[in-house]
Amino acid sequence: MAVRLMHSEELAAALGYSRPHGSFRAFLKAMNITPVPGRAGYYDPELVRYRLNEAQGIGNATTETPEGSAVEKRRRRRGG
Repeated sequence: MAVRLMHSEELAAALGYSRPHGSFRAFLKAMNITPVPGRAGYYDPELVRYRLNEAQGIGNATTETPEGSAVEKRRRRRGG
């Protein structure tokens, strides 16, 4: 299984921003979307999708973070 990460440039474009600037970073902070630990500027697309679903009240996003999120799996393994 290949782990897919998105660079901030790619994520900004996917979210409709021209580039990763101040308002883009403010949006990420408001949505509680954080970079992968130890990889500044890289984001887990599963976590991004989860946070966006949570903000929109879609699915069961109000319970727990998805089991398949690479970031969450790593945090559980490391006890964080």
